[in-house]
Amino acid sequence: MTPVPDDVRARLHERTTQLWAADGVVDLGIGQPQDAILPVDVLSAAMAATAASGRPHPLQYGIEPGDGDLRVAVSDYLEPHYGFCPDPEAAFVTNGNSQAIDLVVGTLTEPGDVVLVEEATYFLALDIFANHHVRVVPVAVDEGGIVPDALEEALRAHRPKLVYVVPSFHNPTGATLDDRRRERVVALAAEHGALVVADEVYHLLSAPAPGQDPLPGNGSVMPRPMAAWAPSGAVLSLGTFSKILAPGLRLGWVHTSPDLARRLAMRGFVVSGGGLNPLVCAVVARSLADGSAAAYLGRLRGILGGRAAAMDAALREHLPADVMWATPGGGYFFWLRVPADVDLTVLRAAAQRAGVDFRPGTLFSVDGGQTDRLRLSFAYYDEETIVRAVAALGRAFATVRG
Repeated sequence: MTPVPDDVRARLHERTTQLWAADGVVDLGIGQPQDAILPVDVLSAAMAATAASGRPHPLQYGIEPGDGDLRVAVSDYLEPHYGFCPDPEAAFVTNGNSQAIDLVVGTLTEPGDVVLVEEATYFLALDIFANHHVRVVPVAVDEGGIVPDALEEALRAHRPKLVYVVPSFHNPTGATLDDRRRERVVALAAEHGALVVADEVYHLLSAPAPGQDPLPGNGSVMPRPMAAWAPSGAVLSLGTFSKILAPGLRLGWVHTSPDLARRLAMRGFVVSGGGLNPLVCAVVARSLADGSAAAYLGRLRGILGGRAAAMDAALREHLPADVMWATPGGGYFFWLRVPADVDLTVLRAAAQRAGVDFRPGTLFSVDGGQTDRLRLSFAYYDEETIVRAVAALGRAFATVRG
């Protein structure tokens, strides 16, 4: 037998994560957590305890809606953040929000159906919608998120099946819908026979308020999660551990009505393969039950809050006065508006030569708009590196403006 060649082994050993920056470039476009802040200690202890328990059920095919212990643990975990306890019997366990979006669209739409999205929106969701051959229609946003009047107009004109929103610390804009807009979005969608798909990936990542300990429950006062409307059947609230524990867990949940949860659980691949990720479910459920996941979230919010503050201060110091942004209250992202005389393609090339990168606004647009916008992430680098990278971006601005 011929073994795998050494060069192939080396190549595959090195290529272990989805994204990485080019040598010599600080890529502020990367929207994932830094390796150094991942909770290796929390998950190692939970894995060891799960293995030591001797319980065989995590090694079996799981029940279709997902591990019951995890669904209960998630509801208990969310209760202090949400202000209510989501119904664990109306929850469905997913492999994370990307798979959840794919599953929801595959279950609830047919090719040619319309899905409304914010303009701008999470760009990789657009690929998922394209895979299902649905028609994506953009809806205007402002500094407060999706504009209800524009949503109402789009609902009347297009009769969509779904309205996809990122309601808290939006990707890419950083905006958060207030309670009044959330209520109106849900009411408008229900009035026109559409379901709201709420990607609540960043809801728990509010930055601690000045002078407060970075513990769960402290920090900025959050609006009600969209999960508050899940029992009505008008909303599917998608949650994930990718940002609050680790992306590699590939684990999340959907809170919705019991009927919609049953429809998701009856998909062919779920029935054939059983509940998703039962071994990881058991590990994460243990970390939730023993409090270690909650303690980690407190530390994480403090880290991200510090990085957001460092980026905000560096932007004020190093970027031209006519570059505009709203400081986000949490999440991962800053959304910058650049002056009309700055070509983003030219700016990005200059930034890369200066050792920094970003994501251009056009990437997040349904129809090629957002040409005066760019997204920066503060999740992947420490504060010192962020400050250095923003200073390089400032030099790139100076280069393109002569």
